Amino acid sequence: MHGTGTEDYFCSSYEFPVDGWSTPYHGVSLAGSPKLRDWDNMEGKTNKWTVYKFHIEDPIPFKKSIKVTIEHGHANDRSDDWASVAYWYQAEPHKVFPRFPGVNERMPR
Repeated sequence: MHGTGTEDYFCSSYEFPVDGWSTPYHGVSLAGSPKLRDWDNMEGKTNKWTVYKFHIEDPIPFKKSIKVTIEHGHANDRSDDWASVAYWYQAEPHKVFPRFPGVNERMPR
């Protein structure tokens, strides 16, 4: 998703609210600042955010694999530390899963 802000994808608008908010399908569970907004100098911002969006009412179907990207600042010029999680639903029985990599093998750093 390129050309709009990350806050648009997570159903907010022009920055996330600093006091956080939640709905059943999307929200901000950890807001980046306990203070009121100061758009001129972003005073009080910690830049630590936890946001979520569940695609329950707008699923994204795919057959084999999917690549999902999101813009990191204008023209991808930011080097933020992002993480994500995906859930899937599976019928039994299923083939044996391969060995899950250890923590050190999963860390991108």
